[in-house]
Amino acid sequence: MLKACSYCGRIHEGECPNKPKRNYKQEHSNASASRIKERKFRSSSEWQDCRAEVLDRDKHQCRLCLHEDNYISVGERLDVHHIEPLHSAWRKRTKHSNLITLCKAHHHKADHGEYKAEYLKKIISTPPTIKK
Repeated sequence: MLKACSYCGRIHEGECPNKPKRNYKQEHSNASASRIKERKFRSSSEWQDCRAEVLDRDKHQCRLCLHEDNYISVGERLDVHHIEPLHSAWRKRTKHSNLITLCKAHHHKADHGEYKAEYLKKIISTPPTIKK
């Protein structure tokens, strides 16, 4: 069957011989190596110590619950969120200016892009306080 090639614009029977081949195995291997590196980091004492420091800085409260809802998230499991993700900002993995304490609900929203990085950084630039 003849097909117009979206790569070179010519008509070919089958695949274009000029189209570069993707090395899926290598791409998958690189992605796996990155995930392994992140997993090792998350179980390291370096991360555990940094996480504890950020939780203390944020007074063991979800910063978004305090900022948006004026709500204290008592008894909820808290996560320390990387504002700029590990895979794109590895050097900032332990920078307190890139970390924020969030409850599960807000962490899920932050991971799915519902909060901009600038907004989260603005929140951590001020100490946690309850509005009256």
